[in-house]
Amino acid sequence: MNLFKYYTKAVIYPSIFIQFFCIINSILENYNSDWQTTKSAIIMSTSTALIFSLLICVLSLSIFLNKLKKLNKNLIWNILAWFLLPVVYISIMTIPFVIGLYGTFIKFRQEITVANTA
Repeated sequence: MNLFKYYTKAVIYPSIFIQFFCIINSILENYNSDWQTTKSAIIMSTSTALIFSLLICVLSLSIFLNKLKKLNKNLIWNILAWFLLPVVYISIMTIPFVIGLYGTFIKFRQEITVANTA
């Protein structure tokens, strides 16, 4: 079983796409700043995307745990080996945003309710 082809399709190709998209987006974006040049903005956005992609690539190495016979025979272990680390990382990164969105939505709804009853 060649898991590298799955790893490549699941992680490497999306990483290349993200890098390509960041470069194109940075070039097409009309960036104006007093302290940063367009070239440095391109470098900063692509390096950030590269770091994120490399981190996901490293966390996704757990896909190769499916070569172990104990994991290979059990669907739950397959799913955990495939998704657990990348999903946990992405979840931890998004939790503050979800909390912020939820909190501001509640306050927004309270203000609308007060405004509608007045």
